[in-house]
Amino acid sequence: MTVEIPAVTTDGIVLRRLRKKAGFSLARLAESTHYDKGYLSKVENGRKPMSLELAQACDRVLDSHGELVGRVAAATAAVGEELPLAQLPAAPRRVFGRRGALEQMQRLLVADSTPGEVSVVCLDGPAGVGKTTVALRCAHTIAHRFGDGALYADLAGRDRTAGPVSPAEVLGGFLRALGVPRASIPHGESERAATYRSMLAGRSVLVLLDDAATSAQVLPLVPGTAGCAVLVTSRAPLTGLLMAPAPAARMPLDALAPDAAVDLVRSVIGGRRAAAEPEELAAVTRRYGYLPSALRAVAVWLAAHPHASIAESRTLEGGLPAAWQSAAG
Repeated sequence: MTVEIPAVTTDGIVLRRLRKKAGFSLARLAESTHYDKGYLSKVENGRKPMSLELAQACDRVLDSHGELVGRVAAATAAVGEELPLAQLPAAPRRVFGRRGALEQMQRLLVADSTPGEVSVVCLDGPAGVGKTTVALRCAHTIAHRFGDGALYADLAGRDRTAGPVSPAEVLGGFLRALGVPRASIPHGESERAATYRSMLAGRSVLVLLDDAATSAQVLPLVPGTAGCAVLVTSRAPLTGLLMAPAPAARMPLDALAPDAAVDLVRSVIGGRRAAAEPEELAAVTRRYGYLPSALRAVAVWLAAHPHASIAESRTLEGGLPAAWQSAAG
């Protein structure tokens, strides 16, 4: 009986295929990439390994969208020990008044997708409405559905000092997490994005992008194949993502309902203390617009001052203790 041994697709075989597809002779490729023709022939024939620099040059000349870089980076990553992808920060144990939103987000993110389709959900709303809290709770709840782990990045969209983080910087961090050595990470944003998509091809990864400034900041960070999902938070609707060829789903987040706002404060200060001043508690939640961040800041201050009345929290300078004003912003 004859046993067929499956053919191995080497980097050289892929290079030859891409070269011929682009209509390049070996001599033309050598001239365009500034590599010796004999050396390129040995790479194609498997007698020389393909370096990352050669892969970058050939991808650029052959317009092969990072395919060679992705192969070389993946092979390099496989040599070293891989850490599990588990980048999600801790999530709160309880989220008040968001059950419906959480269930809808979970359905959208784990929905079956067709080839080339990636589930993207954009969670937007005003400052202090609790977007990050909800996103983290959702991500942790569904993380087990993504067998290859989770990536996380704070895009710092509202950072007025340093400004939003560039997609290239985020991609560099993601590629290192995926096992690509620092020295092997491409320099340009487009090359990093292509390598990132290549590394995620065939994987099932959840990507959480917190505090995005614009759609342009997010688009390079979206994987290119089904099996992955992306959850984005931002203060404003990300119109570019909503109108992309594979449009994202938008979920606006509003302030809490009054009962949920009261429950949030009660969970921190205790039921006995809340029951002693029900009208003042309701007034405090109204004053801070039923915004979870502001209410949690007030509740923490009250918990730290057990002899203060709930009414006293309404007379604090600036409406909040100075140390907590940024939390409500």
